[in-house]
Amino acid sequence: MKKPVTWYLMADGGRARIVTREDSSMPYKLVFSEDSSEMHARSRDLGSDRPGHSQESANSAHHAVEPRQDPHLAEEAKFVQTIASHVNREGAQGSFDRLMIYAAPRVLSLLRKELDAPTLKKVHGEFSKDLTKVPVAELPAHFGRE
Repeated sequence: MKKPVTWYLMADGGRARIVTREDSSMPYKLVFSEDSSEMHARSRDLGSDRPGHSQESANSAHHAVEPRQDPHLAEEAKFVQTIASHVNREGAQGSFDRLMIYAAPRVLSLLRKELDAPTLKKVHGEFSKDLTKVPVAELPAHFGRE
């Protein structure tokens, strides 16, 4: 009987890693890694420095139009969509049987919305912890018992 393959997804708003291991005596190996260069950019580099303007047709008054969303939050949501799309695709191909998610709280919420139903059924744990900067060799101490 084949041992179920468990993927460990670790994500924050601009970095994601997925690791797995064949059995508990083996070290974890990196399956996927993605960094968002936009998350490290300044807000003004992601969007306009000033809000756009509109003019009322009834008179000559001008009004500033506020952006609908903070540029960093928009980039974070786009990044999470990219990660979720990858995980959904790999789940559909049978690359993993179980998924453990370790993510910053806001990212965890976004991931729940973006993962499809078949992938969500494979989720065996969600943890509100950001482990994206933890070296792979130190992950077992953070994962605890499988």
